[in-house]
Amino acid sequence: MIGIIGGTGISSILKGDKEEIIETKYGKAKIMFDKERDVILLFRHGANHNTPPHKVNYRANIYALKKLGVERILAINSVGSLKEELKPGMFFIPNDFIEFTKKREETFYDEGKVVHIDMTEPYCPELRKILKDILNKNNFAYGEGVYVCTEGPRFETKKEIEIYKNWGDVVGMTGYPEVVLARELEICYVSLCNITNYACGISKNILTVDEVLETIKEMEDKILKVVEEFINYDFGERNCICKDALKHAIIE
Repeated sequence: MIGIIGGTGISSILKGDKEEIIETKYGKAKIMFDKERDVILLFRHGANHNTPPHKVNYRANIYALKKLGVERILAINSVGSLKEELKPGMFFIPNDFIEFTKKREETFYDEGKVVHIDMTEPYCPELRKILKDILNKNNFAYGEGVYVCTEGPRFETKKEIEIYKNWGDVVGMTGYPEVVLARELEICYVSLCNITNYACGISKNILTVDEVLETIKEMEDKILKVVEEFINYDFGERNCICKDALKHAIIE
């Protein structure tokens, strides 16, 4: 089964099954279930987009998907570009991340046994290849590299961006800890980032929410095209590092 984590616009490709509330020991998660295609849609910020990134219950969301039998997750993330060549309107596929979050619950192993999960290759290599094949097939421009995750909900300062651009390629607020939580539950996880703007100090103008929303609207058809092809992809058996992550973890 496939899980799609993203914003409200993605619901238009799923056939109108009702919302369900999934109870987990970490809290509640609201999902939409497309029974015809074995796809679960989860709105990261809530159906009305009223949960800020630092308040998202990431553990409940990922645990609910695991509970429902999800083996592969496609996450949709809006990001700002740290590099001039990565232009708004392009896609971006992270192959690594750096995080500067502060208050998020970021592991399922915060009591009882201690589990050190390996994150040498944090994003599923099999799903990254599939995603790149889909983008290439449709001639959609994209880049690859390091995702820098900040706490939010504020945008970053000019000096912060000056530092981040030496370490990463895009900056966002929602990619972490989803990627780690998925690995802890041995779920394959890949991120499709839509670049909505240049980050502060790189852009010549003050960043506004309207600018971000306008770019997302312009990219919507492309995003939905990629999601549609991902859902309909003929997946085989998983042969990646994700499915056996706990076998390679250090457990104390």
